[in-house]
Amino acid sequence: MKFDVHRDRVVFSHLLILSCSLIQGCGSEPSTEQADPPIPMAPAMAVSNDETKENNSASGGETVIDGIRFQVPHGWKQVALSPAQQGMISASFRIPEAGNDVKLTLSSVGGGIAANLQRWKGQFQLKPGESPLEKTMRVDGVDVVWLDLRGTFDSGPAIDSQVASGMRMIGVAIPRSPRDFYLKLTGPREQLLNIDAEFREFVKSARFEQ
Repeated sequence: MKFDVHRDRVVFSHLLILSCSLIQGCGSEPSTEQADPPIPMAPAMAVSNDETKENNSASGGETVIDGIRFQVPHGWKQVALSPAQQGMISASFRIPEAGNDVKLTLSSVGGGIAANLQRWKGQFQLKPGESPLEKTMRVDGVDVVWLDLRGTFDSGPAIDSQVASGMRMIGVAIPRSPRDFYLKLTGPREQLLNIDAEFREFVKSARFEQ
């Protein structure tokens, strides 16, 4: 068989051109496929101020303050400390059933129990014939001091400074190391009468964890 070299070259050239055209045509056609749309991100869940306040409060149950575990009566609410209280007071409670003016603070303070009790006594002007009621209680194997003051309360240059008559304060001093622990319940005399026994049980529930 005799081959025509020139003809074969022409045929080969045409085939090559046709192949390139097909390849380019496929590549240049616009794609009918569309990319999947992006998955929308769920927004972060916002916490309302009411929820934050609720989370920062506790009603009843147990709480540990400065290494002491207490059984909190139902209805008592631990509230956030004010900027002025932070660093000086460990915890603050409100007791709605007793009244909005009743306040309870707990703190660890240096200086000695005798000096701090004397400072508390100096904040009260007692009625004629009345004297401070001071006694010792046994709490979790430790002797603590219970001080009951009634009269005109003058907090002096202290946190939430106030002067008010007809007031009462029940203060409890617990010897601890390196700083003693104090509970201070203040409010109008008639309102504290409603929670006197409940506060006593709160103090007696204390258990020392460290």
